[in-house]
Amino acid sequence: MNGSFESLGRVIGKVAKEKKMVGAVNRYKILKNWDKAVGSFITQAADTTRALDVKNGVLFIACLNREVAYQIRLLAARIIELLNQLVGKRVVFAINVEV
Repeated sequence: MNGSFESLGRVIGKVAKEKKMVGAVNRYKILKNWDKAVGSFITQAADTTRALDVKNGVLFIACLNREVAYQIRLLAARIIELLNQLVGKRVVFAINVEV
């Protein structure tokens, strides 16, 4: 043991890269941070939306409210920017909202 500490995020990143799980870790971070990102712009979105999946940079969202879905579409670029900041890299390029 060399006596130094590493942050958990750095260790997870190294292990994910070694085990070829980077995509799965990014997917987890995106889905986990959806409520925080969308909630920064649309207050009722956390209660009426659910992040379902991410494929090829497209985040798929289920939404129970047409007005909220419309607002997400209008603010998509800003939500994507914040979500990528929260994840720590540019992994989301589009949002697909299904009502």
